[in-house]
Order: sequence, then C-alpha cells, then structure tokens
Amino acid sequence: MRASYLTQEGATVGGFAGIFGQITGAYFDRFGDQSDALAEIAAKNHANGVANPFAQIRKDLGYAFCREESDRNPIVAGPLKRTDCSLVSDGAAALVLANDEISRSARRAVRFRANVHVQDVLPMSAKDITRLDGASRAWNAALAQAALTLDDLSFVETHDCFTIAELMEYEAMGLAEPGQGWRLLKDGSVHMGGRLPVNPSGGLKAKGHPIGATGVSMHVVSAMQLTQEAPTDMQVRDAQIAGVFNMGGAGVANYVSLLERAS
Repeated sequence: MRASYLTQEGATVGGFAGIFGQITGAYFDRFGDQSDALAEIAAKNHANGVANPFAQIRKDLGYAFCREESDRNPIVAGPLKRTDCSLVSDGAAALVLANDEISRSARRAVRFRANVHVQDVLPMSAKDITRLDGASRAWNAALAQAALTLDDLSFVETHDCFTIAELMEYEAMGLAEPGQGWRLLKDGSVHMGGRLPVNPSGGLKAKGHPIGATGVSMHVVSAMQLTQEAPTDMQVRDAQIAGVFNMGGAGVANYVSLLERAS
C-alpha cells in the first residue's frame, strides 16, 4: 500500500486488489457490468503467454474459466476474480543503455523514439477513478514527441496489473471512447493479428509482475519483437514500432515509451 495515499487508502482491505476492486466497481457503476470484457482480457493474455518462454504462467485458461466464479477462481476484491489479478512474484530483467555511437555497432539496438513520464495526483478521492487521465496525457505527449499516431504502432505492452487496468488503458490510449474499450475485444483489434495487438508477451497476467523489474521486462520483450528475436508464436509480424505503458500506483506515475529498431 506504500504506492497509495495512506491517509485515505492505507486500510483498504485486500491491498491493491482492494484498490482496483473499488476502481472496477466505480467503472461498472458508470459504464455497466464489464465482467465479460475483463474475462476476455485475462483469457487473451494467458493464451498469449503460452508462447512466451519467460512467462510464469504458460497455460491457456480459456474464457469460460476466467468468466465464472469458482473454487479455483474466487472473488478477490469487489468484482475482481483471481484471474483478474496479476502475479506479484519474483523475476529479473536487464537492458543496456548506450549512446548512438555505441549502439550503431550493436547487433540488436533499439532506439527510444519517445519517452514520457506524467505524474497524476495521489489520492483517489481527488480524481475520476473511472478514467486514467495521467496515462492519457502520457500517451498524447509521447505520440506528439515521436510525431506518430496509434496507427503507426505495431503492438503495445501495457500494465495489466489487473484486467480493469488494461481495459481502461485502451481508452486512455485513445483506441476507444470512455466505457467502450470492450469493443476492441469483441472485434479482435487487440488480439494477436488484430489492428494493434496488446500484450503479445502475455502481459503481467501471464508473464508475471515482479514489481521493480516489471517496466524493464516490458521493454525487453518489446526489443525482442523489434529485432525479430521473439519466440515464433509470440512474434508480431513485421514489428516496427512498439508502445510500452508502465504505471505506478492507481494511475499515479505514468510512463510511455515508443521504441523502434535502430537503423
């Protein structure tokens, strides 16, 4: 809970699952029950994770299992079930930062086309928790910095600490209007082979969420995609530009990187 506003949120039952349970409840109150969409996100990311040898859960759980409450998939907090919550677990990731002169001689160099950090207010009571405003501002700034649009991106690795976060991040990116993120799952836009695959690595849901290493690992798997070194079934076809969104707290610290293969 140290990533929350302890004065108001520190006693939340269930820790950050409880925090995002509250966010999910507020989102459902405003836009209707989106349990189907959350189950589709979980099922998508677990299916993607099967192809990732670095994922901590390499098992296709299927939509039906993710959708239904059961002894193996109980309610954790608010509307969130176990399959809606990422693994907080051990892991490590590393990358090397170098200047242009050094990177030109590297075999698999990837360049930052843009990197942006936007900080939002800490207390949930001081903002609309059904929208990730800081994430939206970070995405807009990064795309402007890189002179790109969402249509230029090949894929996105995003911070699905809970399935509701990924759903809201679709909307923060500008892929869908508020409350309409579910449409991207229905039409296949965010699936492998879709308009903009989201979390081809399996995301935090399948890859795991080793806090601290998470953001670096998202850049590492994105670099693998851009250098055509991702495992065959995980590789996004002709990946040219990657979007990476990492988040701290309940939409408080928001980081967007846009990456491309260095020529």
